[in-house]
Amino acid sequence: MAILTAAVVLVGLLCVLDLLLSFGIIRRLREQNETLKNVQQQRAPLDPEIALPAGATIGTFTAATVSGADLSNADIDGTRALVGFFAPACEPCKERMPQFIEYATRFEGKVLAIASGSEAETADMVVRLGEVAEVIREADGGVVHQAFGASGYPALCLVDGDRTVLASGWEMSALPVPAER
Repeated sequence: MAILTAAVVLVGLLCVLDLLLSFGIIRRLREQNETLKNVQQQRAPLDPEIALPAGATIGTFTAATVSGADLSNADIDGTRALVGFFAPACEPCKERMPQFIEYATRFEGKVLAIASGSEAETADMVVRLGEVAEVIREADGGVVHQAFGASGYPALCLVDGDRTVLASGWEMSALPVPAER
């Protein structure tokens, strides 16, 4: 009987020790979570815009589309434009591209898509975007990137007929919901 009592006491002590260690781990995880939130809040205002902010005017550019047509900022005059910058190695781009394509099908105005990378890298992207947009293939930091202030991917812009940015961001939620056709 003494052995059984000793075993029950030992198991009880182990359970109490386990419980204390679990509480310590939970407390430590909460502290780390708070620290991480504080770091993210401090960094957020310092992050640069991914494209020109609303109210900015796009710069001048001239580029050739993948179909060979010349396109410039003058082609945006008088009409609204939806512009998207995508890169083949960008995971968020792969997630946002179907949303961009769906948005573009409901958008009334010019739709431009910029595929950043080589011809081989962007081949699939050009085909998919080409269904709804005029596609330009250019290297990161090219003239179209500079004109729109695109500094990352995906960068999305909505521009009015005066070449003023109405909205921009890296998520489709940054753009207003288009009217139903």
